[in-house]
Amino acid sequence: MANLLDVIQRIRTNRFEESDWLYIAGSAKDLTLKTEADLGCPEFAEDSNDEIGPAGFVERQLQSTIDVDTVAQCIVWADQLSGAADDDAALDIIRYYIQFDAWPQTLNAADPPPADEILRHLDREFYDKLGPEDSSKKCRRDGCDRGIVRFSDSCRRHHFENICKRPCPFDD
Repeated sequence: MANLLDVIQRIRTNRFEESDWLYIAGSAKDLTLKTEADLGCPEFAEDSNDEIGPAGFVERQLQSTIDVDTVAQCIVWADQLSGAADDDAALDIIRYYIQFDAWPQTLNAADPPPADEILRHLDREFYDKLGPEDSSKKCRRDGCDRGIVRFSDSCRRHHFENICKRPCPFDD
């Protein structure tokens, strides 16, 4: 049975097919160099988009993760960050990429914040950039007593809702 270390070494020595994908047993969160893993080319059922793993992979409970080109890029990035051909660094970058579909800036990077936290941060930035409200001109929304923001006929709250097409999460 092949493990992730074997796969990394195969990729380092260009022993793979361009159509291969990395298959692993278990969760990417628990990935180690000893995790059962292999490279293979997925097929798809003719009557649906259901993926069919290579022969024997289902029995070994291997699941597809990322394409071999991305795995190779993870290894190159890990080697650049560590300054050497470092299989532990490659493991770290591969794990991170599979889990978050992103490139960490450092080895052993903290997990990125949850998507809802990122969205709230971006929403706050946008909301703050709308600037102060001019209380000499009232928001066009019926029943709203707030002033308008620059280049709009709405207050910050209602301008946000009009642009973002969802309720404003802020009360200030």
